[in-house]
Amino acid sequence: MKHFERTWHLKIDTNIIKKIIDANSDEFVCPFSNTDSYLNIYKNRECAVQFFNLQECDYDREPNRDGTKYIRYLTSVEHKLGNKDTVEFLKTNKDKFQVETNEENFVIPSKDPDVRKLLMDLNSMWAFDGSQRPKGNICRARIVRLPSGGTMPYHRDETASKNIRVICPIVTHPDVKNAFRDADGEKLYEFPATGHFYTFEEDKIEHAVFNYSEIDRYALIFTVVDVTDLKEWDRAYKKNDMFWKAWSRGI
Repeated sequence: MKHFERTWHLKIDTNIIKKIIDANSDEFVCPFSNTDSYLNIYKNRECAVQFFNLQECDYDREPNRDGTKYIRYLTSVEHKLGNKDTVEFLKTNKDKFQVETNEENFVIPSKDPDVRKLLMDLNSMWAFDGSQRPKGNICRARIVRLPSGGTMPYHRDETASKNIRVICPIVTHPDVKNAFRDADGEKLYEFPATGHFYTFEEDKIEHAVFNYSEIDRYALIFTVVDVTDLKEWDRAYKKNDMFWKAWSRGI
């Protein structure tokens, strides 16, 4: 089984992200400490990951079928684990959390001008064909830090089947392992920080990250709307780029 795909043409200058990381090094927080989020159910579990959110959730927007399904899935998992408090927490806040698990509702940008420019550039890159909007729009963008020696335990994500979640390593090391677990067992891979983007079936396959290195690992993560085939979208981006370069030269 092929666990992931990588872009060849869609690529970002990682130095741009590094500058934002350096300027906001004190702004990374544990997402599980937020008592207003469904992620709070993980607060007492072993997970060292920290977020710097580039977009916030607009809770005035609507849930979707996938978000509703995901909250039911979490409630079922917590029930099987015998976690009565977290089951009640999920049930009590079900309506709000169903909005939150619709990743397309994470669209409110940071006021930081550098972050806003990054978001605009990313959206221009991914939604390159204006005739197909909203295809390629990005949402729920964030930079994730996994401290040295830290682990992001095995999990599945809430990304809708019509979207893809994209990961771009920004600062990493060969001893940072991206792990996948399926019927064939566990496989470990290195995702180097080359500016390319990675994706995989994050809602279907269990995945984890293990930072065995002596440095903190940083990755840019966001969701791309109405794109399901990364290879096809990557090729289309290249063709579009070639067309505009030729047009600008009068060819």
